[in-house]
Amino acid sequence: MRSCAGCVLGVAVIVALAPWPAWATPTGLNNIPIADVVSQNVLVWQGFSVFGQEAAPAWCVGLKYGPAEDWEVGLDDTVGGVGSAGAPTLQAKHRLPLGKRAALALGVANISDDRDRCGELFPYAVVSADLTSVNGHLGYTWQKDNHAWFLGLDRRLKEELTLRADWTQARGGEESVASLGFIRALDPRWLAEGWVSFPTAKDEGTSYVVKLNYVVSLLGT
Repeated sequence: MRSCAGCVLGVAVIVALAPWPAWATPTGLNNIPIADVVSQNVLVWQGFSVFGQEAAPAWCVGLKYGPAEDWEVGLDDTVGGVGSAGAPTLQAKHRLPLGKRAALALGVANISDDRDRCGELFPYAVVSADLTSVNGHLGYTWQKDNHAWFLGLDRRLKEELTLRADWTQARGGEESVASLGFIRALDPRWLAEGWVSFPTAKDEGTSYVVKLNYVVSLLGT
């Protein structure tokens, strides 16, 4: 019930705010992928921490890169704290435009040669659409033992700030996770993100993520 209540609250808050235009956020919301990809020849460095659930923080690094138009590849690794024994994981995504206001993305995340420590591959399909006042996202993963739907909304408040909410099934649909968060541009190269997640599973507690992104154009533009 915490998960559902959090998701409903997030959606209500975002939709009720003043009618600013929708904004193309980074290539994921809080806990779900979306159909956006990093621009061609742009590299995004990421540093983030996951904490809560009555556990020590995990310290992670990552990067995303646009090797070609409508393509994205990425890497994530836990470098300290909880889960630091895990191996690096890769991801790849291809975007397919659906007219001027929507796109479909096909991707695979959590690519690793160590399934025991890193879990199963996460293949997915997701559609993102500009709904005028918000951006909407709906997707599905056929991950082993976890075929699941996910959805989300993001809403631009002003030029540098966007609110985000998402919800995803977990454990093959037996549980779910909802989250509320934001992303804020600090300057043209730096962006800060944060969100809180509310799982329904009794053995999992509320968790928090803070993330810093540094955006670099490899063409110098």
